[in-house]
Amino acid sequence: MSHSVFAASRFENRNGVTSWRVDGRLNGLRIRRNFKNQEEAAAEKATLDLKALQLESGMRSVPTFLTEEQVREAEAVFSRLKDSSRTLSFCVDYTVANYQEPESQKSLKDAVAAYIATKDHEFEQDHISESHLVFLKRSFKRFLRHFPKVTVAELTVERLIAFFNRGKPSLKTYNNRRGLISTFLKFSIQRGWIVANPIAKVPHHRIRRHPVRSTHKARRGT
Repeated sequence: MSHSVFAASRFENRNGVTSWRVDGRLNGLRIRRNFKNQEEAAAEKATLDLKALQLESGMRSVPTFLTEEQVREAEAVFSRLKDSSRTLSFCVDYTVANYQEPESQKSLKDAVAAYIATKDHEFEQDHISESHLVFLKRSFKRFLRHFPKVTVAELTVERLIAFFNRGKPSLKTYNNRRGLISTFLKFSIQRGWIVANPIAKVPHHRIRRHPVRSTHKARRGT
């Protein structure tokens, strides 16, 4: 280490008055300063120690309006971008231009209620059957029990896959669950409650259909 730590020590002047001295080297230059009391000497020592540390580590003292937390976040971001050809300004500009916040953080409970209301209207218009409406209400009741306190935007791919796989279902049951929630999420996109549909990244199982074999035996000729 090329920058020694500064020391603060007490000494008596020739006139018998006690003083405090800060002594050390900064970038090869000898620094010795006297102070009337220990508090002033301690403050100066801390300042000089920080300057020495900054020189040793390449740190810089820069006036800023940022809070300490914001400075630490900026440092972390620059560290993540050190191997990237993109600058921080490019990343910020891209985010501002392309990222869209959902229009509202709609709770899943309220979103499902709005969706079921549209299905009630479709039933009244004879667009869906009563049995299908009952099936939807039961299915979404289970859906809300599984996700009691989330917003629609918090329905991640991982959460949906876990929900579809509950109880070790058959591939057909899994696909049926996926299709039901997919329709609901499309409805949510139209309302602006989510920006993108996570169902697009949820796998859909392909089910092989086996040909039906005929059990009819050919008649033998007589």
